[in-house]
Amino acid sequence: MRKLIVYLFFGIITFTTYAQSEHYAKQTFSYRATAEEQELLKMWDCNTNFTTPPTGPVSAIAEFQPMGGVMISYPLGIPVNLVSELSFVTHVQVLVNTASDSNTAKTYFAASGVNMDNVSCWVVNHDSYWTRDYGPWFILDGNDEIGVVDFTYNRPTRPNDDAAMVEIANLMQMNRYEMPIRHTGGNYMTDGYGTAASTTLVLSENSNQTASSILSITNSYLGINNYMLLDDPLADYIEHIDCWGKFLDVDKVLIGQVPTSDSRYNDYEAVANTFANALTPWGNHYQVYRVYTPGRNKTTPFTNSLILNDHVFVPVAGTQWDNAAIEAYQQAMPGYTIVPISNNSFSTAWENTDALHCRTHELADPGMLYIKHYPLLGTLDMPSVTTLQAEIKALSGQPLVSDSLLVYYRINDGVWQTTPLQSMGGSNYEATFSNLQANDEVDYYIFAKDNSGRRERHPYIGPADPHHFTVQSVGVEDHVTSNTIALYPNPCHRQFVISCPKTVSSVEVYDLTGKLIFNTSAQNSQLIVNTSDWISGIYLVKITDKEGKVFHKKVVKK
Repeated sequence: MRKLIVYLFFGIITFTTYAQSEHYAKQTFSYRATAEEQELLKMWDCNTNFTTPPTGPVSAIAEFQPMGGVMISYPLGIPVNLVSELSFVTHVQVLVNTASDSNTAKTYFAASGVNMDNVSCWVVNHDSYWTRDYGPWFILDGNDEIGVVDFTYNRPTRPNDDAAMVEIANLMQMNRYEMPIRHTGGNYMTDGYGTAASTTLVLSENSNQTASSILSITNSYLGINNYMLLDDPLADYIEHIDCWGKFLDVDKVLIGQVPTSDSRYNDYEAVANTFANALTPWGNHYQVYRVYTPGRNKTTPFTNSLILNDHVFVPVAGTQWDNAAIEAYQQAMPGYTIVPISNNSFSTAWENTDALHCRTHELADPGMLYIKHYPLLGTLDMPSVTTLQAEIKALSGQPLVSDSLLVYYRINDGVWQTTPLQSMGGSNYEATFSNLQANDEVDYYIFAKDNSGRRERHPYIGPADPHHFTVQSVGVEDHVTSNTIALYPNPCHRQFVISCPKTVSSVEVYDLTGKLIFNTSAQNSQLIVNTSDWISGIYLVKITDKEGKVFHKKVVKK
């Protein structure tokens, strides 16, 4: 009888609480794999209906690239005030299970201050509100079309979540490509330039694959040529990278931090050092930003944020570290609007392993104005004129506005001035800086506009956080240094040229894993290296002259 009373009491509390929050999801499933799912994962294989890869070359779309909307689910897993904030920034696409849910959601949103001009619903069967984990990964394929890459969702008792991407791709009128890999969105981040990062959960959940075969698959479907598979420092079963790390830009990463007394301290520092010592696709080292996330009995899920165009939505939970987290984002992302989001809902409160990023998913803009550029960075040797190159594509199908293709630049913090981008054929453009002097400090960003009304900059935020380089003059003395060996064009497409004042004795080219991919012992002062069969990325060039002196260069293959 006592047991019956306890169960009845629990049932009353549950019913009453749910009745008070009918718009919030009463989850059947945990964010973590259930005990049943953990057992099934040991014997469960990927879907066998995977597709052929997209037409190459393929580029994965990063979260911080231009987006056309954001996807959430209803009943909600996020506070309605976040829905409202999102609706005034972009289009909010809501997954509902029934048409009735759609009507109920819209009524509730309208009464809660949501901008209904920016809300629409898709009737898509789904099991949970973790749209990040089963939602689409976007790519730009070789036909200049945005597509969706699917995978086997690593939750075997949630078939509707796993199948949802098929319906989402159809609703977005995008091609869908399914990889033969078991994965989850919370354990994946990419930079749009061929680098991605996940924890080693990918290896343990795909025991029939090796790291090499996984790289081969992700290269074919996502254009990934540098897949960083990292040990998880969080020491929690979920092992999702968004619980402790986040790409903020191509060369910026945010990593959680714990006190020195924490048993996980060395693991966190190790992964931060891995990034600090690694080269980005732009050829520089990562700028590693830290945010204090002690977790344990405190809710500090600060890396579990959402970047959406020029806004960053950061989960906060009323702890003493909230303000420092906001300041970390402001320091790392000047020019962005940082929006703290608290969630006091009893049923969907933030957790250290499940917060805002897990329950939302950015949607790529199929008509985005796409800019790809390998920036001039660091200290560069230049004569009086320097050239930069960019790839610009208007996926809207509308023509680019020729007089609005510009490079904005300033010298030594002076006034901003412009130089035009000139067409070099196809989607390739060039611009030149004139009259640069030794020791000049140069800031710049690219601006483009098309007739669809889209305007984009590179880097995305433009003047608040421009690219930066320093001019170093080149002497005319007759001596060989690494600075007087010319390597051009850089970035290159099909080939690059090495020109040396003294005869080159040998050239060796290595990829970032240290694998030798090219070598020659040709005795020439100029050498052409064919790169047409190389994948996009950074390569290290070792040049030896006839006197045995060794010099090193980096080259970027587009």
